[in-house]
Parts: sequence; structure tokens; C-alpha cells
Amino acid sequence: MRAAQVTAYGDAPQLIEIDPPGDPGPCGESVAGPAEVVEVLVAGINPVDIAIGSGKFDAGAPPLPYVPGMEGIGRMADGEVVWFEGAHFPWGSMAERAVITEGSGITLPSGIEPERAIGFGVAGMAAWLSVDWRGQLKDGETVLILGASGSVGQVAVQAARMMGAGRVVGMARSESGREKVLALGADAAIGSDGEVKDLKAGIHEATEGGPDLVIDGLWGKPAAAALQTMKPQGRLVQVGNSAAIESPIVAGPLRGGLVSILGFRNFWAPREVRVATFERMCSLAASGDLELEVEVLALADVAEAWERQSRSPGHKLALSP
Repeated sequence: MRAAQVTAYGDAPQLIEIDPPGDPGPCGESVAGPAEVVEVLVAGINPVDIAIGSGKFDAGAPPLPYVPGMEGIGRMADGEVVWFEGAHFPWGSMAERAVITEGSGITLPSGIEPERAIGFGVAGMAAWLSVDWRGQLKDGETVLILGASGSVGQVAVQAARMMGAGRVVGMARSESGREKVLALGADAAIGSDGEVKDLKAGIHEATEGGPDLVIDGLWGKPAAAALQTMKPQGRLVQVGNSAAIESPIVAGPLRGGLVSILGFRNFWAPREVRVATFERMCSLAASGDLELEVEVLALADVAEAWERQSRSPGHKLALSP
């Protein structure tokens, strides 16, 4: 079968021909536990794929070589089309066939194509669940989204608005990104460059006194600034670190304001929550009430897609086998 393969940490994957995984189920010693083979219709590419491929991911890296890809939409042996997350390395989603944990797929709702629905998998789920399930947004609260022009940020802007936020502010690096954030319904958009004191002033002004909830896809200086402006009992949900892996956080405001920093990863949400969230987002997208641009490239262009994802493309990238 055709597949992308990573042969060296830090290098982009290349398209190759390899033997497909065994069908059905476990592929020798490379798959732990009950597993199923799925025909991949579209594979998502996400920041986590780049992080794993670097060999420096905090949760570790698979042995080389391996097929990358932590999510996809595929057809099961019985014809059911499902979205799946996670990977049984070396059989990731960027191939004609992938291996998934038995029974882990979420049925694709009717009315939406796989090429659109893939945007509401890893990226959409991270956005929606960080606002709702993890962030526990309350009606009328002010929400600040750090990294608002990326895939997660764009969905988070819309989710916060739909869930009753009183004010939504997005932070984005480029002018075009800020324009996109405003078009999606944010009340204000601010830049992400500068020192902590300058970012702090911009956040305080744009949020009209500080945020109650921060969805943070940046970390670094933007997160440090946000934490110094938050209202009492504010929450920062940490979903990514595209700006930096470390942040110059000041301790005092955390204690003084009872501010919480909440870690987040999709898989910690109960399955029933993830199923309901995926179905809701797909339904909203099908009715035109939730937007996210998805660009689908051919699997043969995996090296290009990998490089573009590493530069934060500002929309969802996916691959079609």
C-alpha cells in the first residue's frame, strides 16, 4: 500500500510502498491489544504529528521507521465510516490503511463529507471541549483565545460565542489572522508579539478588565501576560505551545486571584462526551453554523503538508490517499 513514512526524527515523511497491516486486527507485535484495520478516506495532520516526528514529544516517540498520523476518517470492514483518533504505531493514519483500537471509532454523522468533518476531529474537539467540558464557560463570561487564527482557535472563537460568552477576544500574530478572528464573531482581536508588559496592557484593554476564561494554544509570553490580567477565579486551559515550551509565569496573581491553570488533552474527556461533541460540531457545520477551512492535499504531497503544518498554516490540513 502507499503510505507516508518517517525514517529519521526531525525529517518530513516521504511517500513509499509498504506491506499493509494484517487484516483483521493485530499486526504482529507492533499492535497492543484488540485492533482493527480501517481503509483511510482522509487523514488529518496536526501539530502533535510534527512534535512526535521531532523525536522530542513529551510523551515519547515511536521507534523508527513509522507511519505518522494521529487521526483520520475511514471505512471499516462492515462499511461503517468512522472518525478515529490515536495511532497504533507503526501504522498511523497517513496511509491507505491504518490500525485503530477496536470499537474506538466514532460514526460519521450523515449530512457532512469526510473532507469537512476531519476539521472537527482533533482540532475541533480540542477547541470545543476546552471551552465547554474543561473550561466550564458560564453565561456572560469574557473569553480570551490565544492563537485564535489557527484551526483550534477558530473553532474556539465560535464555540465561546455559541455557549453564551459575554465577550470574546482573540489573539493572533498576523493582521490577516486578526481579521479572520473578527469575521468569525470575536469582539476584538489583538497581536501576539511583544513583551509581557505590553501584551498584558493589550489584553486588559481588549477584554475590558481581564478574561474569566483563557483558551491557550500559545504558552510563552502570551500565557504569562494573560495570567496576570485574569479576573478572580479565572481559568486558563492549556491546549498547545506554538509560541514557546516555557513561560515566564509570575506566581503572585495565581495565588491572589485563585487562578487555575488546567491541562487539556482530548483523550481525557469521557468517550460519551467526545461522541456527543463530534456529532454536535458536524451537525452545526452541515447547517452552516460552524466554519473551519479544510485543505485536502494528496498523500503524495505529504512532505509539503508536513512543512506547511510546521509553520502554522491558519487552517486545517488533511491528506487524501
